[in-house]
Amino acid sequence: MPVGRMTRRGTLPTVLLSAVALVGTGNTPAVADSGVSLPISSASDIVVDSVYQHLFISDPADSSVLVTDYDGSVVTEIPSQSGAAGLAMDEDFVYVALPSANAISLINRSTLQETTRRSTGIGIAPQHLTFAAGKLWFGYDTSLQGKLGSLDRAGWYMALNQDGNHSWKSAPILASSSGAPGMLAAGATGQSPTEVQVYDVSSGTAVSTAYASDPGSEGSGNLSDMALTLDGKDLVTAGASPQYAQVLRTSDLSADGNYTTVGSPNAVAISLDGRVATGMAGPTSTDLSVFLPGNSTAVQNYDLSDDLVPAGLTWDPFNNRLFALTQPSGSGPVTLHVETPAKADTTMTLQVPATAKRNKPLTLNGTLSSPIAIPDATDVSVTRADSASPNGINVGTASVSSLNTFTINDIPPVGGVVTYTVTYTGDTAHNGTTATATVQVK
Repeated sequence: MPVGRMTRRGTLPTVLLSAVALVGTGNTPAVADSGVSLPISSASDIVVDSVYQHLFISDPADSSVLVTDYDGSVVTEIPSQSGAAGLAMDEDFVYVALPSANAISLINRSTLQETTRRSTGIGIAPQHLTFAAGKLWFGYDTSLQGKLGSLDRAGWYMALNQDGNHSWKSAPILASSSGAPGMLAAGATGQSPTEVQVYDVSSGTAVSTAYASDPGSEGSGNLSDMALTLDGKDLVTAGASPQYAQVLRTSDLSADGNYTTVGSPNAVAISLDGRVATGMAGPTSTDLSVFLPGNSTAVQNYDLSDDLVPAGLTWDPFNNRLFALTQPSGSGPVTLHVETPAKADTTMTLQVPATAKRNKPLTLNGTLSSPIAIPDATDVSVTRADSASPNGINVGTASVSSLNTFTINDIPPVGGVVTYTVTYTGDTAHNGTTATATVQVK
């Protein structure tokens, strides 16, 4: 599951559900949903290009990559993508694993044409792709086992057997995070018990830092998908067992909580603000759930009618959109669902002195908090209402710090009751909020 790039502050908080009010809760029935039927009968992976607002969906049955807009309308279909499997994206290209051609193709994001392809070698069938530490990493199949390789875009140097003596029964799925660029996670699919391994790839080679077979407090099997949190602290997995999304510490792959699902999860995607989405396989009234970071109870559930395609979930990195691929009982046309999860509420506090002097500096301190991390470069606006400006006058803006605090400095020009109003307008993941406070100016 590719993750977009964004500068973030600190680590993602662990919160209680009572700290937020959302439009939906985990106790409400799943919301029914409609989708757009796509002209494909298989899907292996999906990535989002937020610049051009395109979705790239690999279609292994047709050996092609389907490109749609955000509404599901077909933009083009890129043919001759032999066995099209995993996808990854950088600033210029979408990369496609071509297991039937023993190669990786590069599709220009602007022209939507294949620019070139890089051979992985005879008998080296790449399946899963992700970027970490400036390299494209791929899980690949050989005639005997699955292995880990990398492609360096500087000179296009190909390195195979990056996992040394360790081998997988088949090509491992991979996960990385832009917030932890030197970390790479790999996992075995379709086997029980599951194997998971974490690597430090900051040097350009994969050095194992943690390994587990049958990880978690209840073990696990038949892994379908996994995702790293932005800070790299945790790995969230989706598999046939247990029947919830496991949270594993990347330091040692021990259990670190879970996200409670209705049935067996087969897809997981984490937004840049920390929300976790899980998709479910099999007949269930809840096919898709959205969780706040660190909270095991879903705040929104969706009934998508059909089964989630394994690993068929992804977020728009910079907008509040969640894309899901479904298919009836594993066959038939693939359907695209576009969801806009409810925004999280924000809470603002404002502390002011009880009294102040006219034409003297005055300082106000405040906090802005939410269960979903507040982005970098967030500002709040400030107005002052007094006897000279009863309708309020703009004082300026204040920047919210990494500790979710802000400071406002002002010089009140007249005496009497002065009211300060601080406003946060919100963003794609947060509702806005306002706080007011009064000062007696003498």
